[in-house]
Amino acid sequence: MTGDHRDQYYWKAKKDQFRSRAAYKLEFLIDRYGIIKNGQSVLEIGSSPGGWTQVLVERSCHVMSVDIQPMQEIPGVKFLKLNILREDAPERIREAMTDSGIESFDAVLSDAMSKTSGIKSSDHASSVVIDDAVMKIAVKTLRRGGTAVLKQFQGDMTNDFIRRWGQYFRDHKITKPPASRKESSEIYIIFYGFSGDGGERVTS
Repeated sequence: MTGDHRDQYYWKAKKDQFRSRAAYKLEFLIDRYGIIKNGQSVLEIGSSPGGWTQVLVERSCHVMSVDIQPMQEIPGVKFLKLNILREDAPERIREAMTDSGIESFDAVLSDAMSKTSGIKSSDHASSVVIDDAVMKIAVKTLRRGGTAVLKQFQGDMTNDFIRRWGQYFRDHKITKPPASRKESSEIYIIFYGFSGDGGERVTS
């Protein structure tokens, strides 16, 4: 890891025994926007190495985590090693929910991202492909009124993405946590109030 990555959040994560600095992004999203409440059921996509998972467990959430990479076990967390771009990914997750006695999730949270190329347009397009896959899972697993949160590299497809999936939700917000690197184009898109019917979204 190069020196410019070892910022205050990197060292703070080491001190607080979080597996990644991304934990502080989730803490910000929870504290500022109320994306989850303590004790809720959460599907977490792109979980490895587990920084977000640790935050969710600290808040007594019932967590099912998914990642294409393996993740060191966290007690009480159901982990699925799965590529969400696979056509059968939603079905695999539904099967795991049935096995775990889960009917639906209060929130679907995604910090998933492909390896960056350094080409902004390419990285943006890849992030939209991943986020589309996340949202296909979210609309099949969220309870009515639930929340979806996704990371995306912002670009010319972001507005169309929000229009495409926003119809399933009451409202949305775009934010960038302080722990995100300033030079990065990453944003987090929060969809509130899952309607379950794909009806017209109420604009803010």
